[in-house]
Amino acid sequence: MAINKAESTAFLRDELSIFNCLHNLVVAVDYQGRVIIFNPTSERVFNYPAEKALGRPIREVVPFTGLPKVLQTGKPHIGRKFIVGNALYVVNRTPIIRNNNIVGAIGVAQEITELQHLAQELKEIKEVNGLLENIFHCTNEGYIAIGNDGRVLMLNEPMAELLGVTIETTVGRHIREVAPDKRLHQVLWTGKLQYGEVVRIRGRETVIMRVPLYNQGKLIGAVSKVIFQDVEQLLALAEKISIQRRNFTCPSTTNNDNQTARYTVENLIGTSREMVRLKETILRVAQGPSTVLIRGESGTGKELVAHALHMASPRHRGPFVKVNCAAVPENLLESELFGYQEGAFTGARKGGQIGKFEQADGGTIFLDEIGDMPLPMQAKILRVLQEKEIERLGDTRPRAVDVRVVAATNRNLEELIKQGQFREDLFYRLNVVSLYIPPLRNRPDDIPMLVQHFIKKFNREFGLLVRDVSPEVREVLHAYDWPGNVRELENVMERAFNLVEGDIIGIKHMPPYLQKISQGKKRDLHNRTLATLLQEVEKEAVLEALASSGGNKMQAAKMLGISRAWLYKKMRQHGIRE
Repeated sequence: MAINKAESTAFLRDELSIFNCLHNLVVAVDYQGRVIIFNPTSERVFNYPAEKALGRPIREVVPFTGLPKVLQTGKPHIGRKFIVGNALYVVNRTPIIRNNNIVGAIGVAQEITELQHLAQELKEIKEVNGLLENIFHCTNEGYIAIGNDGRVLMLNEPMAELLGVTIETTVGRHIREVAPDKRLHQVLWTGKLQYGEVVRIRGRETVIMRVPLYNQGKLIGAVSKVIFQDVEQLLALAEKISIQRRNFTCPSTTNNDNQTARYTVENLIGTSREMVRLKETILRVAQGPSTVLIRGESGTGKELVAHALHMASPRHRGPFVKVNCAAVPENLLESELFGYQEGAFTGARKGGQIGKFEQADGGTIFLDEIGDMPLPMQAKILRVLQEKEIERLGDTRPRAVDVRVVAATNRNLEELIKQGQFREDLFYRLNVVSLYIPPLRNRPDDIPMLVQHFIKKFNREFGLLVRDVSPEVREVLHAYDWPGNVRELENVMERAFNLVEGDIIGIKHMPPYLQKISQGKKRDLHNRTLATLLQEVEKEAVLEALASSGGNKMQAAKMLGISRAWLYKKMRQHGIRE
């Protein structure tokens, strides 16, 4: 049965008038696409009065609407979005059907701007939560969180490893069942932050902090964070900061301008008979004013003994000035030691400059590598020792100095005297008191103590927790001849710290020439004496250093921890071409 179109339109207008009461935006059109409903919300949103809109084609009122499409196809539009001004709306458009005929269409829209903002915020929160969760699980610091009932909500892998548990079996259990940190549960009662607490966890002294968790002012849980997995890490960090502060406040002294002694007798490591006797002698000799000559091979610690002499002496509050006689060019050594007047030579500083002897006035001057000092300069040093005065370069006025002279050499001065390279009278002036430092090969029982000393030192510098060396390494270190003495041992240990991945230094962390000792002892010790094997290893070490340095003798000697003169001696001994 055909429907009367006029009656249908009237019917729709009467029936749809209820939409005028809705807060939603409602627009309806008849079968011709003319507006029959335009409720007050539509007027406000589209800024178009209803009396003007009613009866007009919908395209003239709302140009972008999809209602004509719905009339044409009879298919609804569900959840379509559109923007008016700064507001976002979602609309459902539906055909109105009577007796199987499309008699109109209606669109109902709702503003969702705030919902969209909430959805965006929720998305961002989820992204932030995901990021925080990744950080939580990827950090090397241990974390564990509990709810207000004391049960574990979450923990990360470093904390699980520290506690000796798994994440899966720990979540949901009470904190007292899985961790020795009994006081974390107390934070739920006190609500107070606890920082820098030391807790013993599976044999480790661990530094932790405990933080209460609040939500809208209500205490909902607590978190425990491991600041340092071992107190040794804290001590290493403190040492590193201390070193950095010293370097900042006391700039680098590449020209030996540091006038403060840093070491005492306690820094001389060793309990062998030779070292005990040396320490006792230092303490006695330090009290007097006499010149001291320190003798010993390269790398034995002659400078350290000089520091200890100064620190044990009545002059310990005065300056300690070091001069490396082999490092300063011959033509600059005089001005370096005695200073110069303005205009003394081309390029002389305006106002002149005081020398090392004047800088050391009231303290100690340490003349290292005195055996390498040129003969003309030896005569001037002799005069200083005899007359207790110096003359600046370019000046004729003598200046009195109150300085104790400590000299050191690794060379055979008696042999140099025979060769005419060192003054005999200066030798006797220097050799009033002679201190001999034994080479490391003569005190092998001190090696374990030195190894532990270097482990502690490099643990602080590298921030590691190395405990010891393996028995195999200990055996090799004891068997090696140590031509570079303590300095070479220190270099070997520092190299190992650059390679070690656990808490024990193994043979694979040793230099190749020391690994060869271990391999040789296992392979054919029965065919060769240990002395022969050590000679071979020593030769290989020299060859390796020369190859690594491209033939540079100074650099090769530095790598081996020996002097250049000692390197030449070893090269001749092993038949290595210069």
